[in-house]
Amino acid sequence: MFEKILVPLDGSPLAQAVLPYVMVVAKGFHSRVILLHVAETALDDAAPEQKTYADEAMERIRPLAENYLAGVADELRKEGIDAEAKVVKGRAAAQIMGYCEQENVGLIALSTHGRSGLARWVMGSGIDKILRACEQPVLLVRPRDEGAGGEAVGRLSKIIVPLDGSDAAEAALPFAEELAKTLGLEVILIQVIGVETTVHFGPMAPDSWPVPSDILQRLDVVASGYLTGLAKQLKDKGLTVQWEVLRGPAGFRIVEFAKETPDSLVAMTTHGRSGFRRWVMGSVTDSVVRHAGEPVLVMRPHRPR
Repeated sequence: MFEKILVPLDGSPLAQAVLPYVMVVAKGFHSRVILLHVAETALDDAAPEQKTYADEAMERIRPLAENYLAGVADELRKEGIDAEAKVVKGRAAAQIMGYCEQENVGLIALSTHGRSGLARWVMGSGIDKILRACEQPVLLVRPRDEGAGGEAVGRLSKIIVPLDGSDAAEAALPFAEELAKTLGLEVILIQVIGVETTVHFGPMAPDSWPVPSDILQRLDVVASGYLTGLAKQLKDKGLTVQWEVLRGPAGFRIVEFAKETPDSLVAMTTHGRSGFRRWVMGSVTDSVVRHAGEPVLVMRPHRPR
């Protein structure tokens, strides 16, 4: 599944916070790790003299970047991981997507913070472009202690899969199943039930009301039956599985649950029912990635199962 893992790095300890988790996955799947540094040296519409200067700067930067990546690759090889390094110039997101297509990469692994703008293109338009255009799943890791250099400990024992009852959201399950089998992880299925309903009144501001308790209880029963059925399917395949029905705002509850479940990986798709795409591509995934403190695997749902 993950024969090749692409890891963009910018030279900062914060960007390297993803590496401990990359090592866990690479060892389990015997993956080849490709370390990529993208030097953004000029704008596409820059004047010829500016591009010439940028090309000269690139030639000065290249040996420094190559030496840096070579050192990181050596550390991975000491762990028994096959690793290579590549330095390119251009737009970061475009280069990442192009390299993935060219080299048939199975997984992109990124830290959500780094030096000189990595946080902007991971948490902003760059990650949005990558998730929309790339078929590959993306592993996002937030450095746990930015002030101390973002050091992370690559331990995984559980994989959390948020679901909403849709086929699109369930597209995360084959990945979770394969990761659980290969890495020996326990699978935790969760469904979040909102406790408020919001109604939009044309140009007026939307208003919200609490969902009646009897309705919440019925939803709990339906969600419990749904998760029980999926859990049985996974258990029949030899996996260790548990499930939880949660109440509250989706993003907040996923983050809270991940924090209460140490050494976990959250796996979720970019689409689902009733606006799941919005909360993955917008506020909910943004909240999960920024605040969970655990790695998040995000994937598009239309990949073949």
